[in-house]
Amino acid sequence: MENLLYFEELDSTQTYLKQRINQFNHGTIVCAERQTAGRGRYDRKWISNPGGLYFSVLLKPVKTNFLSNLTQLMALSVCQALEDLNISPSLKWPNDVQVNGQKICGILSEAVFSDSSNAAVILGVGINISQEGLEKIDQPATSLKEQGAQTDKRVLLCKVLNYFWKDYDNLLIRGFEMIRPEYLRRFATLGKQISVRNGTQTTVGIAEDVSPRGTLLLRTETLLKEIYIGDVII
Repeated sequence: MENLLYFEELDSTQTYLKQRINQFNHGTIVCAERQTAGRGRYDRKWISNPGGLYFSVLLKPVKTNFLSNLTQLMALSVCQALEDLNISPSLKWPNDVQVNGQKICGILSEAVFSDSSNAAVILGVGINISQEGLEKIDQPATSLKEQGAQTDKRVLLCKVLNYFWKDYDNLLIRGFEMIRPEYLRRFATLGKQISVRNGTQTTVGIAEDVSPRGTLLLRTETLLKEIYIGDVII
């Protein structure tokens, strides 16, 4: 990969790109063996010890209507790559990838603006590969090794990105709707009662659907509520 920058250690692949947004072209990938300050959604700490695949991708899309759906495309791409390893992953809305109810991949999306005011997005991805005895941070976690699978990190990175780029242009034109059938097929909580936490507010209901724009449709006791952001608790 000509556009891949590899480091043994960084504070964060996400931060590295964010601080150099004008220096790199669309599609630049930064990968590190270890991150000393890896982070997930809501600035949660992401444990990034050796043994995982940690990378960020710089996107400078021409169309910006569906930027919020890029993380869902990346989550689906990770699922497809893991399925090539005979792993059966599932999706926890909006973009966590799980295996047997345990988190194996987290994805962080950050929109940034360059000096020319053109929108850019940095997608950060962490996939647990060979770690064992993973700490429980915000939910139980697992790795490919714990699930009985082995792979070369570079091969897995290429697989994930190949799936991602395959649908990238169409998603920018059509939005989440174009990947919705494949997303729903892997959406494990469909029809189940869940809780969704957003800050101090928690909403309980049945996960009825994921809308054509990628939002969660939650059936509460009184109404069908559309959820735009939040943490799903099963």
